[in-house]
Amino acid sequence: MHDSPQVSIVMPVFNDEDWITEALESCLSQTMADIEVICVDDASTDSTPEIIERYHQKDPRVRLIRQGENRSAFQARRVGVMAAQAPFVLFLDGDDELAPQAAARAAAKAEETGADLVGFGVAVIGPNGGTVAGYQKRLAHTHTHLEGEDVLRGLFPVSKPAQGQLWRYLFRTEVLRTACSLLPEDLVLSRVNDLPLTYLAAATAQLFVSIPDRLYKYHFRRGGSGHRVDDLAQFQFYARGIESVEALAPAVRKIARRSPDPEPILDGYETIRLSIIGNVLGYLLASASEEHYGEYLAHLYTLVNQSDVVLAAADYAPDALPVLAKHSKRLELTGRSVRNVLLTTKAITTGGVSLVLLAQARYLRDAGFNVTIAAQNRGSVTDQIPAGVNLVEVTGRKSSTRLRNWAEICRSESIDVIIDHQTLYSWTWPSYALMAGAVDVPTIGWVHSFALRPVYDLKHMISFIRDQANCLASLVTLSPLDVSFWKLQGVAHTAYLPNPPSPMLLNSQVAAPAKSAPQGPLKLIWWGRLEEHTKQVSQLIEVAAQLRELDVDFTLRIIGPDSPGLTAADFAARAKSRGVEDVIDVVGPLHGQQLLDAIDAADIFVSTSVLEGYQLTLAEAQSRGLPAAMYELPWLTLVQNNGGIVTAPQGEARALARQIQKLAEDPRRYEQYSAASVEAAQRALSPDFSQLYEQLVTGTLPGEYSPEPTLSDAQRILDWIVFFTERNAGLLRTSRKRRIVPDGQKTLLRRALNRADAVAPGLRPLKRRVKRLIGR
Repeated sequence: MHDSPQVSIVMPVFNDEDWITEALESCLSQTMADIEVICVDDASTDSTPEIIERYHQKDPRVRLIRQGENRSAFQARRVGVMAAQAPFVLFLDGDDELAPQAAARAAAKAEETGADLVGFGVAVIGPNGGTVAGYQKRLAHTHTHLEGEDVLRGLFPVSKPAQGQLWRYLFRTEVLRTACSLLPEDLVLSRVNDLPLTYLAAATAQLFVSIPDRLYKYHFRRGGSGHRVDDLAQFQFYARGIESVEALAPAVRKIARRSPDPEPILDGYETIRLSIIGNVLGYLLASASEEHYGEYLAHLYTLVNQSDVVLAAADYAPDALPVLAKHSKRLELTGRSVRNVLLTTKAITTGGVSLVLLAQARYLRDAGFNVTIAAQNRGSVTDQIPAGVNLVEVTGRKSSTRLRNWAEICRSESIDVIIDHQTLYSWTWPSYALMAGAVDVPTIGWVHSFALRPVYDLKHMISFIRDQANCLASLVTLSPLDVSFWKLQGVAHTAYLPNPPSPMLLNSQVAAPAKSAPQGPLKLIWWGRLEEHTKQVSQLIEVAAQLRELDVDFTLRIIGPDSPGLTAADFAARAKSRGVEDVIDVVGPLHGQQLLDAIDAADIFVSTSVLEGYQLTLAEAQSRGLPAAMYELPWLTLVQNNGGIVTAPQGEARALARQIQKLAEDPRRYEQYSAASVEAAQRALSPDFSQLYEQLVTGTLPGEYSPEPTLSDAQRILDWIVFFTERNAGLLRTSRKRRIVPDGQKTLLRRALNRADAVAPGLRPLKRRVKRLIGR
C-alpha cells in the first residue's frame, strides 16, 4: 500500500457476497493509484469478509475492519472515516461500483479549487441493466459552485426533497470528521444512514464545486432499497428513516446556535425531516396493499405527530392525503365546549355560497358564539360581513405553508369547530380538515347542492367525498333525500339543515297578502344568474314559445347578470330566433328595491332549473305572494307540502306552459296558489336557525335531521341517477351528430384548451377541432 494515499474509499458492507467482487474491482481499477479501500464489515453472516480478505492478500491497499455486531451502515462509515489516512474520502456501497476515473477526477477538482465537497454525476442502472433515467436526472447536481452558507442552501434547498446520498460527493476528510463529532459515538441508524453526515458536512463546508462526469454506478433495487413493503415489520424498517433524521436534531441546533444566520440551517433541517416522512408515505402508497394502511399509519403516528404527516404529504406525497383522510380517526362533536366557530370558503363574494355563510355567521353570533371567517383566496367583499365577525385570509403559495397558516389560525383564534363550505367545490378540503384535526379541531363539511350534482357534472366528486368523509365530524346536506344518499354511500355521520333565509326573505317576514288574480297580460318573472348548465335559462324561451302557441297573453321578464357561458345578448338572440323576442324582456341585474318592485309587479315566478340544492329564489318569490311554476325538483325541502307550486316533468316545456295557462285562466285557483305561497314562505322562515346551528356545532342536533334511508329513497335516487346519466348521454350524442357542445360544457373545454396551449403544443390539430365545436 502507498504510504500517503490521496483518496480513501470507505465501503460499509453487510452480506454483500453477490456483488462485493464487482465493487472491489471497480476500486482497484481506479486510474489513480494512490488510494486506500477501507472495507468496514458490519457483522456479515455470509462470505463477504472472506472475499475482502482475499483481495487484501493480493493488494494491501484493501483494508478490512470487522465489527463484532451489526451496528448499521452509519457506524461502519463513521469507523471508516476515522480510519482514513487520505485527505479526501469517497464512499462506495458494497453493491455498487465506481467509474475508473472517479478518484482521479474528483480529487483533481478538489485540489484545483480547494473545495471541501466535490459533487459528481451518478449512473443509475436498473435490474435489467438499462438506465433509470428519471432517478439519474434527480441525482444530478444543479449547482457548479457554492460558498459559505450557500453550500447548505444549495445542496439542501428548502421545500425540495432531500438528496442526502453520500456517494454523490468526494469529501475533505476533516469536514467529515467534524460532522461525525457532532453526532453521538454510539448512534445506530438502520435507515437513511447517510443523510445525517451529508447534511452536517454541507452545513460546515465552506466551498462546494461539481463536475458533470458520472463517476458512481448505482444499482437500483439492489441491497435494501426500493423493495416492496408486505407487512408491518417491513414498514417499520423503512419508517426508521424518520428516527435517523430526528437523531440529527441536536447537532442541527448546535450548529444553528453558533451561526450568525441560523434560519437556513433550521429551515433546511425541517425540509429534510418532512421529505423523509413523505418518503415513508411513498413506500406505503407504492408498495403496501390498502388493507394494511390503517396499521401502518398507526405506527407512523407513534413516530411523528399528525400535523407533520399532513405537512409532509402536502409537499412530498400528495397522493397520500386521501389515504390519511380515509384512515383518520373521526373527531366527534358531542361533549365539546364550543365558543369559537370558524367558517371558511374560497372568498366572500355576492354569490349564493357566501350569502349562506354570512347568514350563518349572523345566526351563530346571535347565539353567543365568537365567529371568524377564513377566506382561502384574496379579494373578499367585506361590506356585508356582520359586525363583530372577524375575517382572516389563508396565506402562502405552497400547500404546507397554507396548512401551517391554517393550524395557526385555529390556535390564534382558539377555534373549537370549523364549518367548511367548499366540500362540494374543492379537492383540497380534506388536507385542511386533517390539519385542523391534528390540533383537535373538528370540521363540518357543508354540501351546497343536491348530492347527485357531480353525476350531472360528469365529475368523480361523489367517490372523493365518500372516501374522505371520515376526516369530517359531520357532513351537512340540504334535504332528507341527500342524507339518504350519503348514508347509502356509507357516510353515516350525515344530517340535513335548510339554508338560512336570504336578506330579501328576511325583509319579507311580515306576511304579504295573497295576490289578486292577474288582470291583463300575465306577467311572468325569473331572476338569477344567466347560467345554462343547471338553471337551463334557455328553457324559458321554449316555455314562452309554448305559451304563445297556447294563445296565452303574457310577458316574461328575465333579471340577472351574465355568466361565462351565456350573456343577455346571447339570450335575446335566441329568443329572437324562436320568435318570442317581443314578449321577453332581458333587463340585466337588479338589486334592492328595484328587484322587489319588479317581483311585486309580476304574477308568477317561473323556474326551469334541472338541479338545485336549496332554491332561495323560490322562497323569495313565494314570500311576495307569487305562485311558482317549475320543472320537478322533488328532493327540495322547499317544494315538499308546498301548495303554491305547479310542476311539470323535467324538460317538458309544453306541460309547464299548460300549468301556467291553468293558473292564468282560473282566478280563484290563482289566488289559492298565491295564499299557499305566502304560507310556504312563512314555513321557510319558521326554523330557529340560531338554535339549529348551535345544535349542529355542539353535536346535539335532533335525530329527525338525520333520517335513515328507506327503499323509496333508494328508488328515487336511482331514478335521478338514471335521468342525469341518460340526459348527459343524449347531449353527448347530439354534440357528436351536430358538431356542437352544450353551453354548460364550453367553459370547461375552453379552460382545458388554455392548459393544452401551455403544455401540449403537439395537440394543435385536436385543439383546432375542439375550437370549431365550441365556436371559438
